[in-house]
Amino acid sequence: MKILIIDDEFIITDALGSYLKENHEVTLFNDSQKAFNHYEQNQHFNLIITDFLMPNLRGDELIEKVLKINSNQLIIVISGFFTKQFSDILIKFNANIRMIDKPIEPKELDLALETIQQ
Repeated sequence: MKILIIDDEFIITDALGSYLKENHEVTLFNDSQKAFNHYEQNQHFNLIITDFLMPNLRGDELIEKVLKINSNQLIIVISGFFTKQFSDILIKFNANIRMIDKPIEPKELDLALETIQQ
């Protein structure tokens, strides 16, 4: 599976990338705007894993833009806490989005990957 990972915290992208690269092709970004620019040119990702609270382009804005390009894009959102904006996005695009709380547990990530592919 081709996975785009976006988080402004380098430790998170590095950890997720290291964990997932054994079985998947991963692309990492620590800047959400740069990640979206890359996505616009390379929409071949099976899955996007993104933080929600980030500078430049917030997670809700990123998700809206991505889903305008590809309404079937699968997304896993990771965050330490979720806002009303996230609740609104989840309601609007429920079929495409899963959420995982930080800190991320490998078993929880594996389960999210498994369920989102069904």
